[in-house]
Amino acid sequence: MEIKQQQLTTRTFILNDGEHNEGKLFKLQKGWTLDIRLGPSLFGRKVTVHTNHPLEGQTFSRNQYRVLPWLNNTHDDTARFCRLELLCPGSFHYYFHYDDCETKRGSGYILVDPVIKVNDDTLPLDCIQCVTYLSKCLGPLNTWENKLQVAKQTGYNMIHFTPVQELGGSNSAYSLKNQLALNTTFAVNGQIPDIKQVEELTEKMRREWKVLSICDVVLNHTANESPWLKEHPECTYNLVNCPHLKPAYLLDITLFKLSKEIVEGKWEFSGIPVAVDNEDHLNSIRHALLGTLLPQVNIPDLYLINVDQLVIEFQQMSRNRVPPLPSSTPPDYFQLKLIPDPQFRRLHATVDMELALRLYNVYRSDCFDEDTRLRKCTQDFKQHLESLNNNLRQQVQSHLVAAVENCIAGIRYFRVQPDGPRIPKVSEKEPLVPRYFTDFENTLNEEIMYTNSACYIMAHNGWVMNADPLSNFANPESNVYLRRELIAWGDSVKLRYGDKPEDCPFLWNHMQTYVEQTARAFDGLRLDNCHSTPLAVAEYLLDAARTVRPNLYVVAELFTNSDHTDNIFVNRLGITSLIREAMSAWDSHELGRLVYRYGGLPVGAFEPRLERPLASGVAHALFLDLSHDNPCPLDKRSVFDYLPSAALVSTACCASGSNMGYDQLVPHHIHVVEETREYTSWGEGSVDINTGIVAAKRA
Repeated sequence: MEIKQQQLTTRTFILNDGEHNEGKLFKLQKGWTLDIRLGPSLFGRKVTVHTNHPLEGQTFSRNQYRVLPWLNNTHDDTARFCRLELLCPGSFHYYFHYDDCETKRGSGYILVDPVIKVNDDTLPLDCIQCVTYLSKCLGPLNTWENKLQVAKQTGYNMIHFTPVQELGGSNSAYSLKNQLALNTTFAVNGQIPDIKQVEELTEKMRREWKVLSICDVVLNHTANESPWLKEHPECTYNLVNCPHLKPAYLLDITLFKLSKEIVEGKWEFSGIPVAVDNEDHLNSIRHALLGTLLPQVNIPDLYLINVDQLVIEFQQMSRNRVPPLPSSTPPDYFQLKLIPDPQFRRLHATVDMELALRLYNVYRSDCFDEDTRLRKCTQDFKQHLESLNNNLRQQVQSHLVAAVENCIAGIRYFRVQPDGPRIPKVSEKEPLVPRYFTDFENTLNEEIMYTNSACYIMAHNGWVMNADPLSNFANPESNVYLRRELIAWGDSVKLRYGDKPEDCPFLWNHMQTYVEQTARAFDGLRLDNCHSTPLAVAEYLLDAARTVRPNLYVVAELFTNSDHTDNIFVNRLGITSLIREAMSAWDSHELGRLVYRYGGLPVGAFEPRLERPLASGVAHALFLDLSHDNPCPLDKRSVFDYLPSAALVSTACCASGSNMGYDQLVPHHIHVVEETREYTSWGEGSVDINTGIVAAKRA
């Protein structure tokens, strides 16, 4: 089939055999054309290219692929190509195979940016200027306009709202009690508004102010007080569906009991007062845990074998089996491994007894009667069981020692170090270490782990330093909870989706409704804690959001420390911009590097040709001079740093942003948990053009 050359913005992409580009980012724009050609390694092959980019008029389905036809504009076979018209925004997968083999010989993603409209005008991604408001500090809904005027008058064209839904008991902006109801502090004359009224406000902002809006969605956890948890405990990581967490729970209640006893003064004569504030106190805590408390609860027993019981079982089975004749191949005794008890009961682990009989119930040339043979076989079997127990006991003990050291490190930071918060006393509100599990019945005994009520013992969510973001730290293969490596968020429990909607139907449906409501009310979504969100879950929910708003602007925070991993998330989820923070720069040189890296094409660059090869790049940045998670700049820098840092961020040719309070030179951190005061309104006697650096930002 011959085609005529058209004056289109076209990118040419070369396929190479064995090239899988899931970790590379290829960005294009809606309305562009992608020509896919064969590289030298594929010449002479019958290549078939598949993509899930829909045809015009069709809706996107992630698992529905189509074959791209081959075209050519000459009679030269090497000039054949596939043409893909990019008709809709999002992330689209491609793969190819050749000849009659169905094995994928190459694959990757194509990211198509959304077209962001402000009325009839298009807002380029690099022209976004966004500011964050803590929604819980906006007060009643009928007062929002005057408070949001501060952003409009300062010159921002996008407002980022933290979650507008009902908050849990901690009042953290990111701990949601009810994903389908608004925060009760938005009530006007006692009437709590609904999401439709928020949508009317954002529509007015878009239409009259030419200011867009985005809002956070929190997909990883829910507040401890969420009412639906009692009806659907299967939505969490609890001791029924995740029995591998029982040892970690036993450690958790041991630590909590220690906290309670410290508050009661029971450890004061052992060197642990209520006010823990020096290294001697930390050494006493370490000694109390390793020398007294942990030996009492004996956590390794949950992993071990009852040697005597298995030996008796082995003897009984051996008496009824004829030992096999000696083999020329020596037995591999390491084949016999310990099998953990699925319910993690004490001394209930086992081994494969059939394999044990084949390995140990054998003919022995050094024995002249059956009783002697059986006794020696049993003795060898018992020695192997004891070896398995000893090895596992040492392994578990090493985890417990690491857990104690991690606890000590946390206590040191929060109570001893001069640069920490210096919490003065151990109390019920401020225990020695944070809880890792929430128990609705407030029971602190081991027996509860083996009852039906164990489904209400739920694991908290949190953050693990230097962890692989593509792995789940609550899986059975992980020891994060046992080793106390989690920086736990004690106000929220971790949500357990499974791999597909059928694994937890209520949770998937509930969160889909929540995401669709938010996407309908706002122009974009910010994925909170994106690096801990299961990719399959985020894909499913963002697909639902894009059915509501096709040109959805998706922002995410990723703490992966890897461009390759960042690109995997961006590709799989169709993320438009990644949040980057100027405050992460430790000196001026690093800030300059960040400005250059996220700054786009240099000034004076040649106008790009309409047709050129498609090159991989870095993810688009939403570059912030200050995020709402950052401490106040005055804590580490000076007031004279505010304006120069903001100016440097503005020089980068990418989206930029800030946090409400930065421009007004608020001299403290506006905390997402502790802050309760409301924002001020625009006008005389409050915030105006002469406040802080507002005039400079507006210019």
